Amino acid sequence: MGRILVFFHSSTDCTRDMAKYVEEGAKSLPGHDVRLRSCADCQAEDVLWADGLAVGTPTNLGGIAWEMKKWWDDFAAAHWNKIDGKLCTTFTSQGGHAGGGELTCMAMATVLMNFGFLFFGVTDYVDPIHTLHYGAVVAKKPRHSCDIAACRRLGLRLAEWVSVFVDGNKALHPLLTTKAEAAAPLPTLDAMEPVHLVIQKEVRRENQAKWLEMAAELSRHSWPEQGCISYQFFRAQLSETRFYIVETWASQAHLDAHSSSKHFQRIVPAMDAISETPCLESCSNALRVVREHPTAPIHAPVAKKVLIFTKATDYVHRSLPSAASCIHMMCTKRGWSAVVSDEEALLEKPTAEDFDVIVFVNNSGELFDTDKEVLTEHLAAGRGVLGVHAALASFLVGEDASGAAEMEYSSPIFEELFGAHFKNHPPPQKGKVSIDERATAQLGISFGSLPLEFEHTDEFFNYTRNPAKMSDLKVLASVDERTYAGGTMGAEHPVVWARTIGQNEGRVFYTALGHFSHFYNGRGPNAVAKIIEGGLSFVAKGV
Repeated sequence: MGRILVFFHSSTDCTRDMAKYVEEGAKSLPGHDVRLRSCADCQAEDVLWADGLAVGTPTNLGGIAWEMKKWWDDFAAAHWNKIDGKLCTTFTSQGGHAGGGELTCMAMATVLMNFGFLFFGVTDYVDPIHTLHYGAVVAKKPRHSCDIAACRRLGLRLAEWVSVFVDGNKALHPLLTTKAEAAAPLPTLDAMEPVHLVIQKEVRRENQAKWLEMAAELSRHSWPEQGCISYQFFRAQLSETRFYIVETWASQAHLDAHSSSKHFQRIVPAMDAISETPCLESCSNALRVVREHPTAPIHAPVAKKVLIFTKATDYVHRSLPSAASCIHMMCTKRGWSAVVSDEEALLEKPTAEDFDVIVFVNNSGELFDTDKEVLTEHLAAGRGVLGVHAALASFLVGEDASGAAEMEYSSPIFEELFGAHFKNHPPPQKGKVSIDERATAQLGISFGSLPLEFEHTDEFFNYTRNPAKMSDLKVLASVDERTYAGGTMGAEHPVVWARTIGQNEGRVFYTALGHFSHFYNGRGPNAVAKIIEGGLSFVAKGV
């Protein structure tokens, strides 16, 4: 699996918006791990981690922004001549057409080539008059379909070259795939009339996980297509089985080309086989309205407030800093406000603060005064709690660094909250983990591209009681005790589960996986990170 970094600086959000579309394009080719970083949060390890980079900067007097140049100057002190051979491409936002954007792309490429990066150009046309030979260039924000398509095409091409030259998958060479599909002539600009397609789908609950997985794959392939302006899937709020697909194409010819594409012919019949189509409408614009500036301010949705609680007074996991940092980045990426703290006052009356989500990460010891706890009221208000790995080993009587001794708890609060408490664990070893596709679909939880079965090396906890025997819990993943030594839970050994509590449906999610640092820092398997991301969405109620 290739690793791609989309790295940008943005003063007015224009280059940031480009970066998000570049990220979409890179993710449209399955099988890669993609990170999005700005100058403010990008670390040297992000660049060292990546196989390919797309680097974006505003055009400043025909050159790159000083913040971007300074970042690379600082990086060079310790890492120059140590990262040769990484693939790279560039993008920029300029003040207006002919504002020096291509000069900036080349200037940025010059900086990267000083580090030994392999720079490539893109020969594709995203419409009859727009291309990106030197990189993606947009005047101010990427508002027009050709701007968005250029950014996505840049990300897609980077992902394709990483597949070819890093993963060795020559079958994904652009001349054999996307450029071959784009060989058909496009209509002229004068002939273009946007086409909107609205499709109503009915998907039974037991088929939804598989159907949504195929929908995600179809989206990844469709977004980079020429003429694709919008390609969205929506779930109806008042129905558990109804979905809507809303597409906008630059012309009927583009829609026809999409319907004839290899991925459409492969994926859509399989989706239709497990769903029904009560309605399909091809639409054109009914009104052409010029939007005026709003007279009242438009307020963005209130961001979730998250506490990442890290207190550990007995055994301290080495992975704790990496885990907290990883979860903090997940929250930041979603636009949430996250606080990392080990202060028990945040979880005790009367000093507790209100949080939408509380995350317990690899904790140990007495985390707070249980007589002053606020978790009960937190869940009663319909908020969420997520536990990672050793969170279940808090409130223990005594300490055992090896984890082999059977431990008793000093308070039942976490057993009542999560449904079980830590008992002991054998040494870390490899076991086979299986995801319950039906259970995840019922709760609307997605673990991304994680396979339904995978081998995983971790500490596999034994518990005071088996969550699989509790009717109000949904087991989402289990480990097969036949594949490792030391399990005591039997044929059903849960490692990931979830539940809802109370009339307001406070949500609880727990993963027993997560012992090692490399699960969180991008240097190892991404299974734990994907599970935590799915858990965050669940406890935050789908946000």
